[in-house]
Amino acid sequence: MGLYTPLYRKYRPQKFSELVGQESISKTLTNAVQLDRVAHAYLFTGPRGTGKTSTARIFAKSLNCIEGPTADPCGKCPSCIDISNSSSVDVIEIDAASNRKVEDARNLLEKVQFVPVSGKYKIYIIDEVHMLTTEAFNTLLKTLEEPPKNLVFILATTEAHKVLNTIISRCQRFDFNRVSQDEIKASLRVISDKEGIQIEDKALSIIAKKAFGGMRDAIGLLDQSSVIANQGKEVTESDIISLLGSLSEESLFELTRTLANKDASALLELINRVIQNSEPVNVMRELINYFRNLLIIKTSDDSERIKLLVDISESFLPDVKAQSEQFEVNETVQVIEKLSEYEKTIKTTSQQHLWLEVALISICHRQDIQVIKDLEQRLEKLEQAISSGAIPETKPAPIKPIAKPEPASGPEPVIKPEPARIPAETPAPKPGPAAQTASESALSASEEVKTEEIKKDEPKVTQTGDVTETWKKLLASLSAINAPSEAFFRIFQPVEMNSNKIIITCKNEKWVEKAKKEKGGLLEQAAQQVFGSAPQVIIRTPMPEDEEIEIDPAPETKAQQSPIKKPEPPKPKQAAQIAIDTDSRQELEAEVIEELDDINKPPVPVHVSEQAKMVIDVFSGKVIE
Repeated sequence: MGLYTPLYRKYRPQKFSELVGQESISKTLTNAVQLDRVAHAYLFTGPRGTGKTSTARIFAKSLNCIEGPTADPCGKCPSCIDISNSSSVDVIEIDAASNRKVEDARNLLEKVQFVPVSGKYKIYIIDEVHMLTTEAFNTLLKTLEEPPKNLVFILATTEAHKVLNTIISRCQRFDFNRVSQDEIKASLRVISDKEGIQIEDKALSIIAKKAFGGMRDAIGLLDQSSVIANQGKEVTESDIISLLGSLSEESLFELTRTLANKDASALLELINRVIQNSEPVNVMRELINYFRNLLIIKTSDDSERIKLLVDISESFLPDVKAQSEQFEVNETVQVIEKLSEYEKTIKTTSQQHLWLEVALISICHRQDIQVIKDLEQRLEKLEQAISSGAIPETKPAPIKPIAKPEPASGPEPVIKPEPARIPAETPAPKPGPAAQTASESALSASEEVKTEEIKKDEPKVTQTGDVTETWKKLLASLSAINAPSEAFFRIFQPVEMNSNKIIITCKNEKWVEKAKKEKGGLLEQAAQQVFGSAPQVIIRTPMPEDEEIEIDPAPETKAQQSPIKKPEPPKPKQAAQIAIDTDSRQELEAEVIEELDDINKPPVPVHVSEQAKMVIDVFSGKVIE
């Protein structure tokens, strides 16, 4: 039994016409030989398996063939046979990875002075030339610039950026491209027919895709899969997927479906199933390529171009197009970025299965881009309603920065006049629930009607007494402890205030949770100072039986106010703005407060979110520092 010759060596190109996917390079080198315009140094660069070394050997045959120089070497003369067997004395192949030192370069330069023995040219093919040290490159530099007559250097590398620019500038550079999948598949079909390998077209398509543009790798995979075709059995698509440890299109589709639906439970089951036949790193790579296909489908309207760019079978393409509608473009880009980050982690960890689950679950719980789209639409409706003077039927967008109005010109629907100042030595009588000042009774009937019209869609029960006064004291105590927190709690409504229990409410669940987790301790400290004991603090959303309490201005604000002024009636535009849902106002105040929460920590500048800036521009508002 003779020694088996691998297919990638058996079907190595022997002529320029046999090169696959490098037509422009073949044509240029052929013309150089025919026109006798052979340069003294060439640089062949490109991905592995694209034909760099094979092209160098074919070029050497063309120059040293007994019938040459010729663009079509015979392949039968002693020179061609020796070059094919890597035994020619005039064509020396050097692996720079193992001969990278300056001493190796000097030994090479000593030999280049010798004239060719049997051929017309002495040719040095240096493979992986980027592995040479800087000193070795500098040693070759002078010879590359002014080589002896009939001497040709052919430098091959997969990483041209590591080659010194002074070397590149003295060479003619040829960039080898990745071979297209269609060309690889056609070549594999020719080889499989010659070798009698029975294999499905779908299986060849998978091999072509997994070769990533390398013809040599593709032929090697075909050679490996040919062993499966035993006793006349045809190699199927599933055989190749199992052999390569890859994922089928159906598995990738199901994984992506669970990510789109944010179904973490089903996702974990799928992960446990796919890693039985595939490594976690391969799963990540397959998903990255799949989302790349989704991105191309989302950003291209040309069906024919999509077919050429994506790595999906034509029969499966409609399903993938339908699935792409579940993702936004920005969302798809974010998923690809996150998968790439976790791929690096999985490569270096010993817990690959764990980090695969962490990566996909984190994507499953990603921020939904659709929420931002909804907010943008609601904001647009709100702008249209305000510009037309109409009140929107639906709840307006919650993002709206609120600037604290000036005392003289604020658009408050009701400005409650204050009683005349009383000397400090005489205690002020406590007003009863039905008490009215002379100024309040002086409000005109027309103003009351306008005020009631503004507030008819948002009724409020105004209560005064211990709850209101106690809440103001509590806020004042909280301000002394932490001023931003006091501003934050002003969006809450008091329900019950006593030494045993404190109940405050807010309609926004987000701020309720924030108050419980981050601000509750500060409120308890303030309550300790006010009551002298530690009452139970309850922070929750409103209940139907709760009454909304309108908080009067703080005592210190009353003391600074000027004598009673009759409030100006609100203008129509102001009335429309006042009528905006109180819930939205509270949410927006809370958002602005959160942005400015660290204002008491100089010298960090105040940061306002992009959505807040956008709404500030819309409403010509400002942020009060």
